[in-house]
Amino acid sequence: MDFPSEDSNGSGKLVGGMELKYQGRKTSRANSEQRRRTILEAALRIVVRDGVRGVRHRAVAKEANVPLSATTYYFKDITDLITDTFTLFVEMGAQKFKAYWEESDSMLKTAMSELDPSDSASRQIFAERITDLAIEYVLVQLREHSDYLIAERAFQQECLRNENLRPIAFSHQRFFLDSLETFFSKIGSSHPDIDAKLFGSIILQVEYQGLVSGYEGESLVGLRAMLKRQIELMLGVYH
Repeated sequence: MDFPSEDSNGSGKLVGGMELKYQGRKTSRANSEQRRRTILEAALRIVVRDGVRGVRHRAVAKEANVPLSATTYYFKDITDLITDTFTLFVEMGAQKFKAYWEESDSMLKTAMSELDPSDSASRQIFAERITDLAIEYVLVQLREHSDYLIAERAFQQECLRNENLRPIAFSHQRFFLDSLETFFSKIGSSHPDIDAKLFGSIILQVEYQGLVSGYEGESLVGLRAMLKRQIELMLGVYH
């Protein structure tokens, strides 16, 4: 699993309109911060492999190859360790999601420059291009960041049991929806907030289906059909 390069030293970071803050012991020295980060990265690997319930001080210490006393020094209890692991995960996701859409911005601008909203054929071509952009995003997630998707679902499930994670989960969801809302505003949606929520749900479903059923051959055709149908409905392209 890839991780962002920014420090996780307890300083707040704005994600989805919320300032994320780490709960564990704050650090000031570089080597101490590196050890703390090593512990959080190890905990994330355990989440992917065993689920959130697999995160225990002893298991994380073994995974991180550090003394047990190190995990209890930085995180007074398992709640702080899990919360900070989720916080790192959310920061990682925000950075990755933002980077992808920035790279895709030129494709979106090109497609919009050729769109004639009054022409049904032009809207159909535009829907095809937006579908290509969306399916490429999903395939990148499935092929290169499947661990991230697995961890995301593990944390979503844990939020049902652990209310401490819910504000962090909200910021994670809000960042995703805000990005989609901006996207739909750019392409002329009359209800970008609603379209963002609907399309966000489709993306999550398609990613889950890809994780469970695969994303090649007939499965890929099915994933594309789901995304294309939703985009056509949002753009007013019907068959």
